[in-house]
Amino acid sequence: MPEKDLSFTVMTYNVHRLTGNDRHTSAARIAEVIETCQPDIVALQELPGARFRPEIGGACQDLAHELALVVRRDVHYHLERERWGNVVFSRFPMRLVRAGGLHPENRYRTMVPRGVMWVEIDLYGQKLQFVNTHLGLTPRERSYQAKVLTGAEWLAHPDCRPPVVLCGDFNALPSWSIHKRLRNALQDEQERLKFGHNQSTFPSSMPIVRFDHIFISPDLAVESELIPRTRLTAVASDHLPLVVKLRLAGVEPQAALVR
Repeated sequence: MPEKDLSFTVMTYNVHRLTGNDRHTSAARIAEVIETCQPDIVALQELPGARFRPEIGGACQDLAHELALVVRRDVHYHLERERWGNVVFSRFPMRLVRAGGLHPENRYRTMVPRGVMWVEIDLYGQKLQFVNTHLGLTPRERSYQAKVLTGAEWLAHPDCRPPVVLCGDFNALPSWSIHKRLRNALQDEQERLKFGHNQSTFPSSMPIVRFDHIFISPDLAVESELIPRTRLTAVASDHLPLVVKLRLAGVEPQAALVR
């Protein structure tokens, strides 16, 4: 009897409010990028109009509509969103566990509020904990946000058990302390690859740095990685998407994260 394929593909993509490098705003263009890569789970950042509950109209609904139009297979996406612009589409059933801001409570807030959302995805009979976020632009912001993200409310929460995927736009290079702090909770998928950090995602027209990352728990294996560089991805957003194929391997439901 052949072994069951437990692989799945994750895309993380900062869509820059659906506005491309040509200053044209297009949900259809972003939907085409997504469908071309055919991911199973899509984590988006900077999608305006995202709310805890479906809104009438708005960019999030526009993108969902356009994605439904271009999907060429007999599948559909589930959708969850939160008010800071983070959205998750999934071909697998999922539920929203929690969503909220990453700014200090009762203190001066940043000019651009940042948020995080945590969904639980029913993946081949396992419960995948999937966290999507977008960190701030200054070192002080990112330091505070990474502390909250790796704390008891999110990654260290007792319900955030492996398998776990954390992804998004972290505004941090692999050599920076914020990235290292996150690696203490989870592993950067690129570290599983032979050549390490060898591709960039920003700016999309001429990528020279990598701010977009996918961190995974040790029970997930990396099968492949793709950062598509095409005429379409070079103009659709100021970031390139990061697409990683993962596989469930030796999952222990009660196992703890390596921290």
